[in-house]
Amino acid sequence: MEAAVRELYAIIPKLPGVRVYNFAFDAQKSADLADFCAQEGHYLEIAALDDEIYEAVRGLEAKVRRIDEAKERYNQRSMQFDTIFIDYPVEKLQDTEAFFRKVYRMTKNAGDIIFEIDPAKEEEMTRFLVDLNFVAINPIESEGKLFLSAKKLHGWAKV
Repeated sequence: MEAAVRELYAIIPKLPGVRVYNFAFDAQKSADLADFCAQEGHYLEIAALDDEIYEAVRGLEAKVRRIDEAKERYNQRSMQFDTIFIDYPVEKLQDTEAFFRKVYRMTKNAGDIIFEIDPAKEEEMTRFLVDLNFVAINPIESEGKLFLSAKKLHGWAKV
């Protein structure tokens, strides 16, 4: 398991009944997350935004779905998640704002989202997340990669 990814798992609450969501891009990262969640007893859903990724992750020990980015909502049964890992590259999204609005709605209050960014876009992405009502936005540097983590502290705003 990649050390940078393993460090990010410390963000997942060590509580019973934790729900984790993964927008997959790298099958190995999703496999590592599935193994970790199975060991910890966490519920895991993996969403693939394209067919190739879906085929690569569909056999993992998790609820795996192929979803369209334009779908109205990404979470089934209005389930909310404690931690959402977005491995899918932000720059590949068709509508970044719409994507993160949907992610906000599926994040539990006090839940975290984590995704890798280009270091040159840190300030821009931080402002973007603030505009979408995410708080406690922190950069996490690990093995030459930069990740942002952000929290949803309340669900009062209409996003």
